[in-house]
Amino acid sequence: MSIMRIYLTGFMGSGKSTIGKLLATDLGWPFVDTDAWIEEQVGMRIPQYFAQEGEAAFRKREADALIATATHRHAVVATGGGMLVDPDRMQHAQQLGTVVYLCVDAETLYHRLAPDAAHRPLLWSNDGTPLEGTALHNHIARLLNRRRAAYEQAPFHVDADSSPKAVVQRVRRLLAS
Repeated sequence: MSIMRIYLTGFMGSGKSTIGKLLATDLGWPFVDTDAWIEEQVGMRIPQYFAQEGEAAFRKREADALIATATHRHAVVATGGGMLVDPDRMQHAQQLGTVVYLCVDAETLYHRLAPDAAHRPLLWSNDGTPLEGTALHNHIARLLNRRRAAYEQAPFHVDADSSPKAVVQRVRRLLAS
C-alpha cells in the first residue's frame, strides 16, 4: 500500500482540526494536529510559548512538526494556520502528501474566532490585548488577504463554510477524483 498523507491548510478557524479528526476517522487513519504536537514538545500551550519565545521560535517548531509527520505512513494532518504560508514548507508538505486548502471567508472566520480571540496570539493588538468587534474583523480580513495567495498554492481547494460533515464529504470527493 502506498504512502498517503493529507495535509489540511487554511486560516485559523477554517476547521482544520475538526475536519481532520472526522476525515481521519472516516479513513481509519491516524490524525495529527501539528499544534498539539508542538505543545507536547515544548510542554506548554501555544499562546504561552508564543508569548515567551516569540513568533520566530514558534515557526521553527512548526517546521519541526512538519518533518515529524513523515513518520506516519498514512495520516490526516491539521497544520497550524501559518505553517504552510512559508513556500518551502508548502513545497515540503506537497512532497510528503496531498495538501488541501480549506477556504473560508473573513465574515465566517470572524464569527468562529471572536469567542476564542483571547487564546490566539495572532488576534491580539500590539499592546498584547485581544482584539474585539470591528478591529478584530478587520484584522482577520487583512491577515487572511495576506495569506490567501500562499494558501492557494495548495493543489486542492475546498469550500469549508458549511457543516464539518459536508466539508469532509467534499474533501473525500475531491481526493477520489
